[in-house]
Amino acid sequence: MDRLAARLARMIFGAEAAGWLAPVMARALPLGMVVLLASLLAAALGLAMPMLTRQVIDAGIMARDMQALIFWAGLSFALGLGAVGFGIANSMLHLRASAHMLAHLRGRMFSAALARDPARAELPLGEAMARLDGDCAEIQSFAFDTGLVAVGALFRLAGGLGLMIALDWRMAMLPLLAAPFELWFLSRARPRTRTLAEMVRNQRGALSTQMAETLAARATLRGLNALDQREKSFGMAQQEQIAALTRQRLWSETVGAVSQTITALLRGTILLAGGWQVVRGNWQIGTLVAFLAYAGMMSGPLRNLLGLYHAQARARVAADRLGAVISSARPDTGAAPPPGPLTITLRDARAEGAAHYPVTAEILPGQRVLLDGPSGIGKSRLMATLTRDAPLAEGYALLSGATVSHLRPGALCARITHLAQRPAILRGTLAQNLRLAVPDADDQALWRALADADLTSWTQERLGLATPIAETGADLSGGLRQRIAIARALLRPADILIFDEAFSEIDDAACRRILAAIEARHNKTTRIFIAHSGPAREGEFDQRITLVSSAPIFLISRGETPYQRENAREKAV
Repeated sequence: MDRLAARLARMIFGAEAAGWLAPVMARALPLGMVVLLASLLAAALGLAMPMLTRQVIDAGIMARDMQALIFWAGLSFALGLGAVGFGIANSMLHLRASAHMLAHLRGRMFSAALARDPARAELPLGEAMARLDGDCAEIQSFAFDTGLVAVGALFRLAGGLGLMIALDWRMAMLPLLAAPFELWFLSRARPRTRTLAEMVRNQRGALSTQMAETLAARATLRGLNALDQREKSFGMAQQEQIAALTRQRLWSETVGAVSQTITALLRGTILLAGGWQVVRGNWQIGTLVAFLAYAGMMSGPLRNLLGLYHAQARARVAADRLGAVISSARPDTGAAPPPGPLTITLRDARAEGAAHYPVTAEILPGQRVLLDGPSGIGKSRLMATLTRDAPLAEGYALLSGATVSHLRPGALCARITHLAQRPAILRGTLAQNLRLAVPDADDQALWRALADADLTSWTQERLGLATPIAETGADLSGGLRQRIAIARALLRPADILIFDEAFSEIDDAACRRILAAIEARHNKTTRIFIAHSGPAREGEFDQRITLVSSAPIFLISRGETPYQRENAREKAV
C-alpha cells in the first residue's frame, strides 16, 4: 500500500511533493478502494440503462409487444431505483473517506506550521490559514478524486466503447477521432491554467493575511481612527481577488466550451449518420437512442480524463505552496542537553541580525544576571540562540560544554524558559492557560504559581481557576497578561529562566513582590533579566553583561579598568 501510494503521489504531484504526500495517500487508500469498487458498480448500472432503453423501444414499443414492454420497463425502473439507492450509499462512503483524508492532510500541515523554524521568515497568519484551508482542500480533492475519476472514467469509456462496437463498430470510431484534437488543445492551454491558479491562490492568501492582521489590531486602528482606511484597503483587495477569480473562471469556461463544442459536433454527426442508418432500415430507432446515450457517456469520461490534466496544474500549485510549509519545519533532532545544572558559555557570539559586538561570557548555574544594552541591539536574539530559535551569525553558544546547535530544540525548550514581553494568552480558562506549561499540574500547584505572580487576590475575586479569558487575552490588561505568563513559566521546572522585558507592563509594587517571590522560591534557577527600566533592574546581580555596538577598548591603569563598573553597570563584555 505504501509503495502504491508513493508511486501515485510521484505521478500526480511530482517527486518533491511525494515524500510528504505519500503517507497521507497511503492512509486513505484502503477506504478509497472501497469507494472505488462502489463507484464501478454504480458505473456498471449506468452502462446497463441505455441497453434496457433500447429493449423497451425496439422489443416492446416498436414490436408492439405489451408483455415485453412491461418486462423491460419494469426491469429498467428497478435498476434505476437501485442505482439511486446505491448512489446515496456511495456518496456517503465518498464523503467519509475524503473527509478523513482532508483531516489527516490538514493535521499534517498544521503540525508542520507549528514546527516552522523560528529562524526563518515568519509565514503571515492569514497566508498560513489560506494554505491550511484552501490548498489542503485542493490537494485532498484532487488526490482522492483523481483515482476514482480516472478509473471510473476508464471503466465507463471501455464499457461504453465495447457496447457501441457491439452496436456498430464503424460508428464507434467517431468519438475516438475527437480525442487527439482535444488533448492537443488542453496541453496548449495548461500553462495559463497554472498561472491563473497561482495568481488566485496568492491573492487569497494576501486577503486572508490582511483580514487576520486587521482584526488582531482593531483596537490600535480604532485609536488611530484608521478603521475606514483598512476597510477601504480590504475592499480593494477583495475586488482584485474577484477580478482574478473572474479571469480564472472565464478561462475555465473557455476551455470547457471547446470540449462541449467537440461533444456537440460528435453528437450531431452520430445523429445524422445514425438517422441515415435508421432511414435505410439498417438500424432500429432504439439502437440510435442507445448509441446516442453511449456517445454521451463516452464524451463525459473522456472529458473527465482530459480535464484531469488541467486540474493537475491547479493541484500542483497547491502542492508547491504546502511543500513550502513542510520544508520550513524544523526537525526536532539532535542530542539531549547535558544532565545537571546548565552553564551558559558564549564565545565571540552574535546572533544573526543583531547589531552588537561579539560577546564572550560565562553564566554559572543559579546566577542572577542582567543582560543590558540599547534597544534593538540584539539582546533577545542572543538569548533566543540558546533554544535555537535564532541562529548565530558568528561565535559559539554552549551549555555545559555542549554546542547548542547540536542539541535537540524540544529538549532545550524543556530546560530553558524564555519569557517574552508580549506573551501568548489563549481563549479558555485561567487553568487551561496555566496548564499549557504542565498539563498534569494539580490545582495546588496552580495556586502556588499564581501566588508567585501576585495573582491570588485577582483570581479569588473572580471565578478562581475557572476564570474565563477571551481570545489573545483581549479582556485583560497588559500587566495581567504578563503576570499570567510569569505564573505559567514558574509553574514548570526549568534550569534557566529568561525574563525578556517580561515585567515591562506590571506596576512597580506588584513587580517587586513577584521578584521577591522568584528570589525566595527559584533562587537555584539561573535567572537572566532583560529590562530597560523598572524594578527588574534593581537588586544585586552576579553579572551585568552589556552589549555594545563596537569593540570595547581596554586601557590598563593603576586605578581601574574602564568598563569595570560604572554607575552600577559592568561595561566589560
